[in-house]
Amino acid sequence: MATRRDSNDRENVLIDATLTCIAREGISAATVRKIADYAGVTNGLIRFYFKSKDGIIQAAYRRFLERLFEAAHGAIEERRELTPQERLRHYLLANLSPPIVTPESVLLWANFLPLAHQDAAMAEIRALWYERTTHAFRELIHETLRAQGREPDEVELRRLAVAVNGLIDGLWIEGALSAERLEIRELQAIGLDAASRLLGLRLGEPT
Repeated sequence: MATRRDSNDRENVLIDATLTCIAREGISAATVRKIADYAGVTNGLIRFYFKSKDGIIQAAYRRFLERLFEAAHGAIEERRELTPQERLRHYLLANLSPPIVTPESVLLWANFLPLAHQDAAMAEIRALWYERTTHAFRELIHETLRAQGREPDEVELRRLAVAVNGLIDGLWIEGALSAERLEIRELQAIGLDAASRLLGLRLGEPT
């Protein structure tokens, strides 16, 4: 008898196959049959776990955004000994490093983007993870500014979080698409310098 763990493992395999299919062939080619080929399973198994193509595409998008968030958040999650400014710096550096800054991550993002604007369920997934990312920046910025005796109001905090998040998104795309011209260390240095100017801080250089 299959256990819940077995079920989760099978779902993970199917989601990974979907992401691989989209990265290699584009989202329009990611049919249930094509995803099944990548996973080495039958069409019926995909429909058993996800009911439809929409279901597995939504699960893949959710997993993709979750992995990006966790890759950055993991850099600070267990680092409570760091000062607020060091935590913010580590978070920025993680957002400008592999596995986030890779051609494949931007390729997947670009494939999902049209659906995230056209489909209500996909738009909801995008909004959720955007809010989580912006909130993470807001909390780190707030802790850092407070440690320096600055207490911005909610409006300023929101604006700073959105500005820094937008800055990182732009550099993420630039870095991923310019992998041969722009080294990660240079990308990180640009990001730290720009974020320092936005926040009125000195976040230093990448190590």
